[in-house]
Amino acid sequence: MKKIVEPLVAAGREGVEMVCADGRICRVFPVLAAYIGDHPEQCLVACCTENRCPKCLVPANQRGANL
Repeated sequence: MKKIVEPLVAAGREGVEMVCADGRICRVFPVLAAYIGDHPEQCLVACCTENRCPKCLVPANQRGANL
């Protein structure tokens, strides 16, 4: 993993020249970040409802039933 993110670390410290929308060349400092949270926290951040599983298609009235 260290070898993979090594160029990103250097770019974050030294900056990278990029062309902006107005055509000018600017120095930017990219940041790599991650957010880890359980299901309720992810729902809060994504502004979605907590009362259903986003991965399965089981209706609320059939949860816990033997399928």
